[in-house]
Amino acid sequence: MKKRVLFFLMAIVLASSAWNAWGLGFTGSVFELGASARGLGLGGAFTALVDDETAVIHNPAVLGQLKSVGISSLYVNQFGGITYGSVSLAMPWVGVNMAIVDSGLIPSTQGAFRYRSQSLAISGGVPVGPVSLGLRWRFLNVSSPAQGNGWTIDPAILIDAGSVRVGALFESAFSAAMGYESGVEEDFEPSLRLGIAAKLSPSPDVWWNAAFEASGLFAAQTQFAAGLEAWIGGLGARVGYDGVGATVGLTIRFNGLQFDWAYAMRSDLGGSHRASLTYRF
Repeated sequence: MKKRVLFFLMAIVLASSAWNAWGLGFTGSVFELGASARGLGLGGAFTALVDDETAVIHNPAVLGQLKSVGISSLYVNQFGGITYGSVSLAMPWVGVNMAIVDSGLIPSTQGAFRYRSQSLAISGGVPVGPVSLGLRWRFLNVSSPAQGNGWTIDPAILIDAGSVRVGALFESAFSAAMGYESGVEEDFEPSLRLGIAAKLSPSPDVWWNAAFEASGLFAAQTQFAAGLEAWIGGLGARVGYDGVGATVGLTIRFNGLQFDWAYAMRSDLGGSHRASLTYRF
């Protein structure tokens, strides 16, 4: 497992350090980790279904529908080798997210190395009847093993027809390439994320959600994800597929406090635990 983690990290490092053959495949890839354990438990199929603070990342158009102020944190131990932390603060119309990735020291035959990056996202959304429009600005800074930064602007839309929701996020529609100290630049690859979700509530305390999503449309690689979710009062459970393996998740919600847990299964890299804690004022 350590060898596979090492390979994954080396790919990111090479992208950050200017091996152009790897550039487009990994530039900004830390954003793919998301900001919600609930969304990750659904296999990442969250663009159309997201209805909470993590819309800052998953679909900023939803911010125009929020009714309260909340803060949500995410911790990920990615396949036993990478630590990822994220905090989202959102209120009606606007929100912000901050995240860090740290591999820790990884030994290799060429000496130990470390990958570290930090990101900032500022998003806004406005409702226009059953349609909501949003915009997300993302800034990525890589601090190790080579220093560099860049940014993207990503428009989004959500169409809410009650029991059916359709969401889309055009990632890196406009961007400034990652520029490194060595003078090398790496472009962010534009791509479309498109999702559809169905919501069924047979009673006020029971509801079911199903979501399907395609990401990387019009890019080098397209990936599909899907998830099912059931709620009874403040308890939620979900299963999903993230394009590579199965995912599961659980939620406990009490008053303004919510805890989410998710697990991604991998036969080759080992499992990945994700946990979110949310508080709504």
